[in-house]
Amino acid sequence: MLQRLSDILEKILFFVAGAGLMTSVGLAFAAVIMRYIFNFSLEWVEEAARYLALFAAFLVAGPVLRDGGHVALDLLTSGLERVARQVHRLAVNAIALVVGAAIFVWGMRLMLDTMEFGLLTGSLQFPQWLPYSIVPLGMAFLVLFSFFEIMAAVDALRTGRTTTAHSRAEPQRLAEATRPDGA
Repeated sequence: MLQRLSDILEKILFFVAGAGLMTSVGLAFAAVIMRYIFNFSLEWVEEAARYLALFAAFLVAGPVLRDGGHVALDLLTSGLERVARQVHRLAVNAIALVVGAAIFVWGMRLMLDTMEFGLLTGSLQFPQWLPYSIVPLGMAFLVLFSFFEIMAAVDALRTGRTTTAHSRAEPQRLAEATRPDGA
């Protein structure tokens, strides 16, 4: 059930982040067209595109952690056996949970301070706490997905199964890499 919940949440987060990123790219593209073809620019477009790109990146930090998509060196970990691999998974996700929680607390303070002082964004002139709120929101999802991975690692250690995010995605990656058409 926990696995199904995290799968659904992951799909929603990737969809929302994808929409935010596509909107960001669309705004940046429109700004370039307006500036260089029509010799006209809107001051707020660049700021909105930047905030949307950050929104997308922070929103999927947790699901990307779950899928093993963050930059990582696996020189040492690729040779680990089953139990050692799960212990490593447990440790990495525990560290991610602690760091994510610390950044969540910092982000909440930052958001609350900007709310208290009534700061406004540069060109959009709306409350600065709104774009800053993506930091604690993104870190909350990172902590949640780290927790999901910790629970999965503990379950794998307890039952002896070795299902990880990497092993779930590996058959698909292998199938794509070995296709004769290279697609």
